[in-house]
Formats: sequence, structure tokens, C-alpha cells
Amino acid sequence: MAYQFSLSRYYITPDHDEKLEAFSNASGDSRQMLIMQYTRGWLGRNRPYYTQLAVLDLQKREIAPSLWANIVLEQGFKGLPPYTSPILEHEIPKDPLAHIVLPDDVIEKQSNYFPLTRQNYLLLRTAIHFDGSSATKFISKIIHEQLCRNWDSLYASQVDAETNDDWLKGEL
Repeated sequence: MAYQFSLSRYYITPDHDEKLEAFSNASGDSRQMLIMQYTRGWLGRNRPYYTQLAVLDLQKREIAPSLWANIVLEQGFKGLPPYTSPILEHEIPKDPLAHIVLPDDVIEKQSNYFPLTRQNYLLLRTAIHFDGSSATKFISKIIHEQLCRNWDSLYASQVDAETNDDWLKGEL
């Protein structure tokens, strides 16, 4: 069963906004669909990291995994009981998104919700909790990271190929 992750808005640079729109038009995927794909991809690539954080969190609260999962699904982290022992800084591995800082020139865009598997929903909630920011800022950092890392290698050629066939000349 899919779980609906609510995202009312996100932040994006004007340049990335144009790129996201261009790729949305070229691929036929809505912006919302692309954001969902970026989020799922990020969680997939970093699943061991976020799983480790979820396990650490429930162990420090001394509650059963099924109880922890049900509370996070139904109430979020605010519904969880307090930690019985504190999480120490050295127990938290290096955040794979720590190097991403949103630029000052971001604009706000409206969003809606997107479906995630139960595990991805729980991992995303865990990621946001440990990031210490909001869902809006966390997802915005994922979008920024994805477009910075992959625009030239994955997306630009597809967008360019919408209006010219130079890619067929055999020059890479």
C-alpha cells in the first residue's frame, strides 16, 4: 500500500526551475512525478544510511520496531516517546546531503503529495527528523543535488534532442 507524502511547496533556483520544466516537457513526466522520482532515487541510493538512523532512533527510545513504525506513520516523530538515552553526535554517521546548501536565490513553487512505499515513507520521515529542517527544505535539497549532479550527464542531451538531431552525428 502506498503512503501519501504531503509536500505543499519546495524551493528551487530559477535556473533549476527552467531545467526541471524543460525536462518535464521533454519526458512527459509532471514536475511532481520528477520530484517523486528524485526522492525515491535519493532514498534508494542512501538506504543503508537512513536505515541506520531509524534503527538508532528506535533503540534510543527503547521501543519495538513495529510500534516505532506505526507511530511514525500515523503521528510522525512528534508522536514518539522521548529518548531513554540521548543520541550522541559520534553515533550519527556523516550525512550524505550535508554538502548541499540551497542558494539564496531560490524561488518557492507549489507542490502537492506523492506516493511512497511504507519503507521509503518511514525513511524519508527519519531523514527529515535527523536533518533538523522541514520537509520543504529537505526535499528542496534533494532536487538541488539531483539537478547539480545529473543535469549534464542525464538530462541535458534529452532536452536538446527535442529540437535538434546533432546527437546523431556521432560526436560525443
